[in-house]
Amino acid sequence: MKEHIAYIINPISGVTDKKAIVDYINRTTDTGKFDFEIYYTKCVNDGFRQAGEYAKNGLSRVIAVGGDGTVNEVARGLLGSGTALGIIPMGSGNGFARHLKISLNYHKANHIAQNGEIISSDYGILNGKPFFCTAGTGFDAQVGKRFAQIGRRGFVSYAQASVMEYFHYSPQNYKITIDGKTFSRRAFMITCANTSQWGYNAYIAPDAKLNDGLIDLVIVSPFSFMVAPIIGLRVFTKSLCNSRNIEVYRAKEAVIERDRAGFIHIDGEPLNEKKVLKIKAVSGELKIIAPASVKKIHSPLKYTR
Repeated sequence: MKEHIAYIINPISGVTDKKAIVDYINRTTDTGKFDFEIYYTKCVNDGFRQAGEYAKNGLSRVIAVGGDGTVNEVARGLLGSGTALGIIPMGSGNGFARHLKISLNYHKANHIAQNGEIISSDYGILNGKPFFCTAGTGFDAQVGKRFAQIGRRGFVSYAQASVMEYFHYSPQNYKITIDGKTFSRRAFMITCANTSQWGYNAYIAPDAKLNDGLIDLVIVSPFSFMVAPIIGLRVFTKSLCNSRNIEVYRAKEAVIERDRAGFIHIDGEPLNEKKVLKIKAVSGELKIIAPASVKKIHSPLKYTR
């Protein structure tokens, strides 16, 4: 029996010509093995709606073609179903795909999406909103807002947004409760990580696992402009956790109380949110397709801090 799969394509993600991808899919897909269809999203949350329809109809795989925002939409539509999420990364940062070692070459990514290993993945919830890569408050959320305002995608624009925001941003005071234990911190930012990186191979939580049932909570304390290049280097060399400015906790549930309401980000997308942020880890409700080597990457890891 043929396997029924679908592609959900965000036509405005990244800079790669989606027509070339569609032509490749049409030309190379084994029609003896797969029945497939292609859907282009038309507006925000259309990917979520369409993925839900595909899951309801019992498709085995739904493949998101886009960035982390597209992955978030499609994944939300598949939660709790037997339909597996595949990814062809076509966004700017592509943090979820990079964490899973999915190639940025769409030929190779499509091969993985059609033939890769299916594993169970956790996800996080922040004030009722699911995230699959990272969510956060503070500097990274403000950068996400500024990046969206710039309107140009890519690493150069993201770096520009980060530098511009650094000179305008003021750290906040936070009351943090992690699995019942409460403490206070003044922080530059707090990132809730289900995966190891934001994207662009910038590792905010190098040891994060998709299947440990926990969210890595990374607290970055304020630092001087002189220290900023060192912090930046550590982000790209997976050594951020060695910095004295970093605390990492793992939590099933957490509450972050901020000085004031304001922007957060959910998988890179900026959103206005209330003062209190409630975070929860949800175990194993998403099936994802990844390279065979992914099982080694996501073996459970004990953490004590």
